Amino acid sequence: MKNPMFSRHGAPVSIGQYLTLELQARQQTLSQLSETLACPEEHLRQVLDGTEPLTAALALKIERCWGVCMKLLLDLQQEHQQWVASTYQMPGGDTSPEVG
Repeated sequence: MKNPMFSRHGAPVSIGQYLTLELQARQQTLSQLSETLACPEEHLRQVLDGTEPLTAALALKIERCWGVCMKLLLDLQQEHQQWVASTYQMPGGDTSPEVG
């Protein structure tokens, strides 16, 4: 069965986009979330920017804080990473790496 995250047009939502939307919906600042989670604000900013991955430990803290299932958060991240990898173009236009 085809994954529904890949059947739509465009990229699936990244974990950073999802968490940013959650922050906005909850009318919470990154600084407030950082304090609540006891996590450095700079690290959270890197997760939101996509320069650092969401760890299972941080996903669990978010689950306990917001009630959003950590499995959902980690699955969102994985599906976005898979999409990025599948759309990556090798230099010269080749989209498949050489094997062997």
